[in-house]
Amino acid sequence: MKKKIIALLLALTMVFSACDLDEELELSENQDTQDTTQSETASEENSEVGTDTGIAGGGSWAFYWYLCGSDLESQNGFATTDLEEALSVELPENVTMVVQTGGASQWQNEVISADEIGRYVISKGEINQVDAQELDNMGDPETLASFLSFCNENYPADHKMVIFWDHGGGSTSGAALDENYEGDCLTIPELREAFEATCTPSADSQPYDIIGFDTCLMATVDVAGAFKDIGRYLVASEETEPGIGWCYDGWLGALKSDPNIAPADLGKAICDTYYSACEQYELADDVTLSVTDLSKMDNVLSKYDDYANEALVNAAMDYSFYGKYGRAVQKSENYGGNTDKSGYTDMADLGDIAANCAKILPETSKPLIDAISEAVLYQVKGQYRSHANGLSCYYSFSCDEDNFKNYKKATTSKPLKYFYEYGLTGDLNDKGIKYIQKLIDGEMDQPEQNMPDEKALKDHAVDIKDNVAVLDIGAENAKLLTQVNFELVIIDNGTMVYLGTDNDIESDWENGVFKDNFRGVWGGIDGHLVYMEVTGSNDEYTSYSVPVKLNGEDSLLTVVYNYSTEKFEILGARSAIENGVADKDFKKLKAGDEITTIHYAYNLEAEDAEPVEFEMDTFTVTDETVFDEIDLGDENYALEFEMITADGKRYTSDVKLFTVQDGVLEYQE
Repeated sequence: MKKKIIALLLALTMVFSACDLDEELELSENQDTQDTTQSETASEENSEVGTDTGIAGGGSWAFYWYLCGSDLESQNGFATTDLEEALSVELPENVTMVVQTGGASQWQNEVISADEIGRYVISKGEINQVDAQELDNMGDPETLASFLSFCNENYPADHKMVIFWDHGGGSTSGAALDENYEGDCLTIPELREAFEATCTPSADSQPYDIIGFDTCLMATVDVAGAFKDIGRYLVASEETEPGIGWCYDGWLGALKSDPNIAPADLGKAICDTYYSACEQYELADDVTLSVTDLSKMDNVLSKYDDYANEALVNAAMDYSFYGKYGRAVQKSENYGGNTDKSGYTDMADLGDIAANCAKILPETSKPLIDAISEAVLYQVKGQYRSHANGLSCYYSFSCDEDNFKNYKKATTSKPLKYFYEYGLTGDLNDKGIKYIQKLIDGEMDQPEQNMPDEKALKDHAVDIKDNVAVLDIGAENAKLLTQVNFELVIIDNGTMVYLGTDNDIESDWENGVFKDNFRGVWGGIDGHLVYMEVTGSNDEYTSYSVPVKLNGEDSLLTVVYNYSTEKFEILGARSAIENGVADKDFKKLKAGDEITTIHYAYNLEAEDAEPVEFEMDTFTVTDETVFDEIDLGDENYALEFEMITADGKRYTSDVKLFTVQDGVLEYQE
């Protein structure tokens, strides 16, 4: 954009007066929001967790807790807090909790050493060390296998649950990040490898009752598929988790109250007590946690393959199908942010995607939705995750081929591998072509990857009609795009200050015509202008990511605009996603916190200048702090449209300069 703006400024004969920028997101009007309950079942026939499960309560319980502390413990003491919660419950005689500790450079208590792999037993309100191993990588499957063998040999029980505690990254990254070993994680194939080495998988008699992930992002269809013959139930979150994590005194208290609790009901208790704790700390608005019946996963995976087959055939016949599919995904719930500033998890809700693809994949979307509904027995979700259905899936928001390679290792689905590989690379290998030939029962050559006309899109002209910026790229180019956004900047004394991007555009995809809805205001906190990016949008709310320094630490605020209340809300703050792995550090703002707004700027007078991050305003959070639209006053601006293809190519339009003077927006012809 910088060179385009310089050229425009040189070409203009008029001189813009120096004023203050004024800019606003015009958000969709009068859209109703449905109420989201604290917890809800996935279907009427499964409305009572524990019914139709085939597993009764009673007997002894053993919990095998793989406690990889990482920086969550060394910097924040979150693992110690959860251990204290567990110790606060005097467990019944028939319940044993075995804990393996590691993965942290230091522990915030006097019991656990960071110099070894420690093994402890929690029983009768006490923790006692029962074994010690040399320090080793908790992200290594052999370390996990050793722990599982130790537990099964020494602490067998009628009912067994394995709990993973740490960071999580979904299908592409796995869980259990060991900060002592360069952040190595247990990938999904490695998790499977460790269990296969220590038990006999069985679809009819799974070795474990529950596989639980007190981590971010691990309620994925790929995780559930990997454990379908190892555990009876999966308890995990689609979204990132706040730092408080599971409520150990809550769900262990439920077990103490009912020692004969059925495994599915224990999973429900984990969900309910987690949500209640999040409510208590005002962190529940965008949390998720679900109980999945893994015995139903064969049906889910089969229906998902059918869905992928239909998508693959459509894409092979017409590459522009990826544009339709991508636009459907953009309207679906995604998790972790998935923008350049917030980082990418490449995870989205599978049921929501299928629902949004009902028109373009009419044969297979509904059966897939039904299969998910049957498998997900129970879930809790906040009001701003109302489209969550309990299981997420991979979608390449990042268009990162390394992430895709990790996904290929995690999934067992051939059609999904072919579908995403063709979309990202434009190539299908011989096996992929033969696979499609079987699907269509006919011959097919290498399909043609029709791409947008780069010359037509790059620096595409923007017209001004009735003082509105209009981008007309035509139907043929539009059908190959997944997104059209606009980018906005302030121009002030030779400096270009970025305000962020927004999708608040009047879009005519059928004809390829896009109009901006900019009204001269932008988001701010207590009157302080912020940089903001859209992270998700549906007919109930739009979510934004806002980079700031919170008490001196780089953070991202999650901000939501609620269409029913017509108000913004700051849900909380977390760290950016790094290497696909999310920190379990989401926290609520509190009075006394210090916020510094972060912006990005170019020097228009310097050649080949790179964007520079800079701090603008510093202020203190109060009990009255609000996020709202700010009337930015009089200033010079620039706007351009950004066009994104399914394989991640980005094209920007011509730039239009405009001013706001005395509250009136005026484009320059």
